[in-house]
Amino acid sequence: MSEKQHTQILSNPYLFWVFYWLIWILLLSNFQPLAKALWVASVNVAAQGIVAFATVRFLIPRFLEKRKYVVYGAQVAALLLLVTVVYMRLTEPGAQFLTVKREIRYPRAFQFGRMYFLLFVIHMTSTAYKFATDRFKTLHRQSELLRKQLETELQALKNQINPHFLFNTLNNVYTLAYLKDDNAAPMIMKLSELLRYTLYDCQTDRVKLEKEVEFLHNIIAMQRLKSDAYRKQIVFESTGVQSEQLIAPLLLLVFVENSFKHADLDTNPDGFIAISLNVQAGILAFECENTKREQVSIEGANQGIGLNNVRKRLELIYPENHELLFSEYSDRFVVRLKIYRL
Repeated sequence: MSEKQHTQILSNPYLFWVFYWLIWILLLSNFQPLAKALWVASVNVAAQGIVAFATVRFLIPRFLEKRKYVVYGAQVAALLLLVTVVYMRLTEPGAQFLTVKREIRYPRAFQFGRMYFLLFVIHMTSTAYKFATDRFKTLHRQSELLRKQLETELQALKNQINPHFLFNTLNNVYTLAYLKDDNAAPMIMKLSELLRYTLYDCQTDRVKLEKEVEFLHNIIAMQRLKSDAYRKQIVFESTGVQSEQLIAPLLLLVFVENSFKHADLDTNPDGFIAISLNVQAGILAFECENTKREQVSIEGANQGIGLNNVRKRLELIYPENHELLFSEYSDRFVVRLKIYRL
């Protein structure tokens, strides 16, 4: 039995009233004959059930929720009076109501007032139950709508990544093919592997972190194919990655691509891109540092579609569970990301 089915059974009002009826029989049978205990218990529970049902299904929806307060109050008073009178008729003469000694009989006025007050308590309890369940249903509906909205938004953001990544990669392949570089064919092979990952493995909310790290290694390997200098200037180190760790797909790609875009590897012999990923005690620490071209500022670098995209994804997937920092120095950018619970 699922948790949802278990909750539905426990919250079933009919089971509640059956259980409530059995409690009445158990209490009354201690000082009354069983046949009489069954009768009195049945009449009491039926009277209370009628008040509860009428309150929840009729009075509140038709009068209280429509702000017809005077009519609502009159209807409640009339309902309680009618049910109390019927109860007194059915339990004549002088029903022994929770009495310890059978020979003790309460005056009819006292029994009437006590039953009327009990039904009023049932009415108030049913009103509170109605408002509580309506509030719960509203919150649940809002939660479902928010969840569907987040799923739609996340899917839209993820779909936005693939064309962006493909556009950049095809530009690199075109450049090598145009120059008739021998690395064009290996890059196309790498591209096919990367597309296989994005098309098939990234369709879930989470992927294995080791797969994502392997994907980044392939991205960097493609970039290194562009020139011999890139092989020494681009470094990627990862530690602490284990098979059971999961992460949102393509989350780190944007930072790596951004470093490729704004680095000065083509013009600076001492330029570099240093990427590190470390997982320790369930905390992922990712850092991407690159030397930059002089005309590039951190404000300009932060305005791209990719970085705006990844900020939104982090807020949606890891709310209050991550820290993203951008630092700019005279000659380099540094991006630091921490995810505290993978």
